[in-house]
Amino acid sequence: MYFERLDKPTRVEGIARLLLRRGRLTPHVLILCPDAAMMQELDERLWTVHPESFLAHAVAGADTEANARQPILLAGDAVRDNDPQVLINGGLEVPTDVSGFGGIVDFVDAWDEGLLAASRERFKTYRRLGLEPEYLGAAAKK
Repeated sequence: MYFERLDKPTRVEGIARLLLRRGRLTPHVLILCPDAAMMQELDERLWTVHPESFLAHAVAGADTEANARQPILLAGDAVRDNDPQVLINGGLEVPTDVSGFGGIVDFVDAWDEGLLAASRERFKTYRRLGLEPEYLGAAAKK
């Protein structure tokens, strides 16, 4: 469980760069999106984050077999169709179900004092849930 620092106001870009930088965080990843607008923006960005390729992914749908084939699954709740080992929290609240993931990534919104305070509260909440969050530095300095 770790927190990445965001210095610019865009989780979409932070998530895209994180996935690119960490080799997609293999094996399978679930990205929780707080709303449809962010999910659509992230869906579009993952197709263009690298100039010579894309990050294979899909938005979770009703077809669980199709979801299961996706290395990166974007969803509004903690679906487990693609057997994700890594959970990336794209929202500002701690997800309701964080059990069973090999890794969890959240963000420190360093560019806004109110969001920074909320990041600190999420850090404390993860600790209360028995996790040991670590801080890993900048995800989107460019």
